[in-house]
Amino acid sequence: MQLPRVVIAAVFFVIGALIAIPALIDGTGGESSASTAATTSPGPSGGPDPSGSPSPSATPAPVTASIGSRVSCPDRTVRVTVRNTGDRTEDFGIEKDDGTAAVPGQIPANSTRTVSVRLREDRTTRVTVNWANKRIESATVKANCEKAGAAPAKPPEELPHTGPDAVLWARAATGVAVILTGAIIFWYGGIWPRRRDRVFPEKSK
Repeated sequence: MQLPRVVIAAVFFVIGALIAIPALIDGTGGESSASTAATTSPGPSGGPDPSGSPSPSATPAPVTASIGSRVSCPDRTVRVTVRNTGDRTEDFGIEKDDGTAAVPGQIPANSTRTVSVRLREDRTTRVTVNWANKRIESATVKANCEKAGAAPAKPPEELPHTGPDAVLWARAATGVAVILTGAIIFWYGGIWPRRRDRVFPEKSK
């Protein structure tokens, strides 16, 4: 057995193990800790609840609202959806911080109503939905209809996976590749021909 090839292969094995083993340990440890955090339910004081029972919550309001994030061009409007889960008609109001008057409205019991709110061009507008003299929803929206031009390209359906997990697995793959390289060197050194041919032919007598 040739000593140089054994030393070289051992060096590759050690380097590959130093790269791959810590990455695999960090990857499996991060997954287990994330799953533990996801299954722990908070208690009334913010810590884990040993009984597993959910903490008491306040009574939900009968009127809720949602403000769309997509602006409709060229009319520069955004959709505001108001829902009433109560058993009576409720009043609500939609306000903007552009100096215009509030938009009052009513919504019957157990129904949904959608209102189109017009925005300013190229300026952010704060849209607020009020009910019973309190704010139930608020969002900042900006209309860029004049600068939009052509329709934006469709975003890719699936983005490449990045982040700490991808880095750890890349390191593990690199370590495995280094170990395989050492194994190839060890194997190839064993089958390398040891016969040495003469460089110069023998002199004839």
